[in-house]
Amino acid sequence: GPKQRRLLLGSIHLLKPENYPLSAPLESAFSNATVAVFETDVEKMEDPQVQIKLMSKAQLPAGETLQQHLSARTYAAFTNQASQSGLPLEMLQTMKPAMAAMVLSIVELTKLGADPVNGVDKYFADRAVKNGKQLIGLETVDFQIDLMTSFSPDEDEVVMTTSLKDLAKTKEKYADMVAAWQTGDSAAIEKLLNEALQEAPSIFKRLLTDRNKSWVPKIEELLRGGRNAIVIVGVAHLVGDDGLVELLKKKGLKVTQL
Repeated sequence: GPKQRRLLLGSIHLLKPENYPLSAPLESAFSNATVAVFETDVEKMEDPQVQIKLMSKAQLPAGETLQQHLSARTYAAFTNQASQSGLPLEMLQTMKPAMAAMVLSIVELTKLGADPVNGVDKYFADRAVKNGKQLIGLETVDFQIDLMTSFSPDEDEVVMTTSLKDLAKTKEKYADMVAAWQTGDSAAIEKLLNEALQEAPSIFKRLLTDRNKSWVPKIEELLRGGRNAIVIVGVAHLVGDDGLVELLKKKGLKVTQL
């Protein structure tokens, strides 16, 4: 209907809003929405039982080590980064490659000023609960856990090498990434966020493209509803030919950047 307003908000998950004030149109869109949509059930993800399940699935089978799942060259690059990050190798040695890489990334992003606990999505989820908005997850918590813990042995090497390369670029270009997000420079965002992943097409497809395509019908369903909804997802999902913006345009929908 003419009174309905819909908006997609891309967030860099670990950015802390108090350090990076959000623009008035985004705040207004949130205030006008009665439904807040996130990648997953943000509240459930914090449940201790879910965290235990995640940590369990993040571990390699008993008796196996990370070194056995990586080439000598990649393992050396990983241990070098772990040492630079100040992380004890013993803590990471029994983790699956994707999870070990994620821990490294979170530690380094935190040093740059990001906040893994109080990012943009968490900020809005807390406010949505407080304001009595309905919260919806585009994916189940189990799906998200499996997404990062069920790579095949062949993919382990690719995941780690891609993650280490991406981390190096992020550390170098962090300020540029934040500035691009704040100004809505989608071309710069795509180059900064997705370049490393595009070197690993199968991983890129799994982490972004496949998920984007599965979200489109759910977003279309929201559009057919009678309530204003705000959809808060990682900004990497919005850019590129297979990003949500282009996929929605191909469906004949008008997408306007504020």
